[in-house]
Formats: sequence, structure tokens, C-alpha cells
Amino acid sequence: MTVAILPAIKSHPFSCKVIIIAEKTMANFILTEIEERAHGKVARLAIDNQRKLNTLNTAVIKEFAETMDRLDEDKDIAVLVITGAGNKSFIGGADINLMAGLDPESAREFITSIHMTCHKARFFHAPVIARVNGFCLGAGMELAAACDIVVAGKSASFAMPEVRVGIPSVVEAALLPKILGLNLARDLVMTGRSINAEEAYTAGLVQRLCEDEALDAATETAIEEILEGGRNAMAIQKQLCNDWENNALEDGIQMGIDAFARAYESDEPGRMMGAFINRPR
Repeated sequence: MTVAILPAIKSHPFSCKVIIIAEKTMANFILTEIEERAHGKVARLAIDNQRKLNTLNTAVIKEFAETMDRLDEDKDIAVLVITGAGNKSFIGGADINLMAGLDPESAREFITSIHMTCHKARFFHAPVIARVNGFCLGAGMELAAACDIVVAGKSASFAMPEVRVGIPSVVEAALLPKILGLNLARDLVMTGRSINAEEAYTAGLVQRLCEDEALDAATETAIEEILEGGRNAMAIQKQLCNDWENNALEDGIQMGIDAFARAYESDEPGRMMGAFINRPR
């Protein structure tokens, strides 16, 4: 298994004393690190499936869900950073080899698990920062959209390429029209084209844009700003932000799950994904 070392965490500049807990856990696909600061704990989670650009398969999703549940139980965590291990990819989407073998029933089950991955970030008790390094595709872009703040290096690229392999962009893709505007969201999900980090920043998906070498520093700045806020107020504010968008969104997500399963009623996903998997290299 490839092991990625998470970036070191700086001391909080407003604290007279910072206690660092050497609590680092490693599972097959998920790395976590927790640091205790004077104003609350900072948790970091890295998806480590580097051989496949940190794509999401059933095992990765299961470990991610278990880890998020464990972290969510620790109410002393004041901010969570989600990133991809290595420097090539945040999340390269869902595993196409897995999706190529789905049928309508298993497609519904799988895409619901993708939704729950994003849901755990949206409804985590503390603010969640997406530290985007490299490719942010499909389910990765949905997870980034589900986070509260997105920090990206300039080499990051974003795309919703699902239609190119015979399936629609669904679940938390329902967030994109509100974030990007309906017309750009339509463009991206209908063409599958990529946009660079500067375009994503201009469109509103990325809130903090920086040079690649400054990604850790920019993430740290966001962490420090969150830690300055009141913990109770922050929890209330996050819930309120979700309430502002949630009602219509949940309907859109359910419609997306239905649409994803419906796509597998034809042979198109298997045929197009098979062509992609077996393409000349």
C-alpha cells in the first residue's frame, strides 16, 4: 500500500500554547491526523488511492464513511480538512471499472453511497475545507461542492465527465446550479469538459485560489480564520447554511438517484465504459 504523509500543521498564531496530539491513524485507503489547538482540534483526512488517482470504489467509500462517523463523534473537532493523498489528484471520480458492471439495482445502491459520502461532509458538525490538489472529477467535484470552503492550487482541474461514459451527473451535482449558475452547470454536465482552477474560482466553486506550493499555507489561513469564530455559533451557522439550500436540494438528489439507476436500463453505460477501459494506451 502507498503511504502518503499529510502536510505538517502549523501552530495557531493566536494561541499562547498549542498542544499537538500525535494521533495518526492509517487504514487501507484513508489517512487521518488530529491536532489539538487552544481553540479546538483540527482534523485532516486524506483519501489514499493514489494508484487510481484517488478514485472512489466500494472499499474507499466504506472506510471514508466509517472515518467520518468517528470524527463526527468528537465534538472538540473545530474544523476538518479533506484532501487527496499525493499531489496528482484530489478525487478522480468514481471507479469506472466498478460502474461498468452495475445493473439498475446495484447502480442505485452505489450512487446512494456516493451521495452519503458527500452528505457526511455537508452535515459534519464543524466546517469542512476541501484542499484540492490536482484532478477534481465527477464525485470529487461533488464532494468539493459539499464542503464549506474550497481551497485549490492553480494546477487543479475540475470536470463532470459522466455523460462521456453513458451516465448522468447526479446526487450532489444538484448543488452546482446554485454555486456555478444554471448555464455553466448545464455546460459542464452536458459536455463533460474540464475547467481550470482559475475558472472554478471565477465561477464560485473555489473560494481560495493559490499557487500549488502555497496550498498548505492557504489552507492554514482558512483554518485559522475558522478557529477565531465561536464554536457554538459556528455549528449553528453551518446548520443554517444547510437549511438555506436543503429543501429543494434533497428532492433534486432523489431525482438524480432515480435517473442514475434508469441509465442502467440500457446497455450504454457498460458499452461506453467498456470502450473507455479497453481504449488503446
